[in-house]
Amino acid sequence: MSNWEKALLKICEIYYNSESRTDWILVGSVGSVLQGCDITPGDIDIYVQDKESVGQFAKLLLPYTLHEKQGDNHDENWLSSVEEPTFTQTFPSGFTWTKGRWKMEGVDVEVVNISNSAGIPDSQTGDGIWEGGKFIWELYKNVSFGPYTIRTVPLEIQLESNYRRQRQERIDAIIKAMQTYGYNKELLKKALSSKHLLQFYAASGVESPIS
Repeated sequence: MSNWEKALLKICEIYYNSESRTDWILVGSVGSVLQGCDITPGDIDIYVQDKESVGQFAKLLLPYTLHEKQGDNHDENWLSSVEEPTFTQTFPSGFTWTKGRWKMEGVDVEVVNISNSAGIPDSQTGDGIWEGGKFIWELYKNVSFGPYTIRTVPLEIQLESNYRRQRQERIDAIIKAMQTYGYNKELLKKALSSKHLLQFYAASGVESPIS
């Protein structure tokens, strides 16, 4: 079992053995792998629906929280501490998130709520569905992981996010998994922007129904 699998298993054990019913959804590379993608996850990314839920997760992961705060920089090395279990950050664009971060089995685990998307396109009618947006909470896919069932962002939506970020290796891996295991054609049409839908048809060899 890989370190990320050990870490995710521990998260599930802690959550399902607690009284917490905070809604959470797995995003990013681990969510891709659990849906059949041949990639190596670098970390575990979890989204929750509000800032309070980040704090609730911080309580659950207290055994992995630093006893002492290490520095004031909220960069990729920042980790949750007893003094500062979470922090909220606003960027010049207005994009705002609240997050906590822990090391579990040597793997970074982030729990994030995005309270201001700063206008990132998130639409089912041509602009594409964003992996961090509002629609993931109704379009999630359940996957099995050991004895647990976990909500993940479907590959169809993940594909749009990776097209936007121009991450070709991820795009290729997702398309290959979709070709191997199948995909939801109607969801794909909603999830991808018009431009990226055409790119998918070209890359996958599927004849485009768009005239």
